[in-house]
Amino acid sequence: MFSDALGFDVATGRYLLKQGEEGEGAAYLQEFIAKGSVMAMIDMAEHLDDKGDQSASLTLMERAEASVTDDDFESRLYLAGALRRGLGAGTAQERYFRSFRLKERVAEAGHLATIREMIVNYSHGLNGAPKDSERAIYWLRKAAAFGDEKAKLILREEGLS
Repeated sequence: MFSDALGFDVATGRYLLKQGEEGEGAAYLQEFIAKGSVMAMIDMAEHLDDKGDQSASLTLMERAEASVTDDDFESRLYLAGALRRGLGAGTAQERYFRSFRLKERVAEAGHLATIREMIVNYSHGLNGAPKDSERAIYWLRKAAAFGDEKAKLILREEGLS
């Protein structure tokens, strides 16, 4: 899987929790939560939710949302995925749109894979985005500005460059 800047390894945490090493897994997560790892907070929130402790899960998700920084793309995207999976406060629809806004902020900051996702979302009205050709073109231009050759080709072919 992947790890964050603090060294928290998602695969290690999940492995320990799923292999019946709950005490060791929880200790591993707590070690990184104490360091401020948003990914560890989310994984612990998911673990607690799975165990039926929604109150503690919600508290950790609120902490994770408040702790994520603008320049931490991976944690922002990880948080967006957790919201889509049903973790966090609010209705399913509220979490869905919060997740979309998180991804859009990552795209605005220049994360090319997420920019490409925004192109598709706005082109087809997917994942919380309205179908909006002007916004899709905006994202195409942003992708092209970050060197995406396919986006440059599409803009040229459509006479939009």
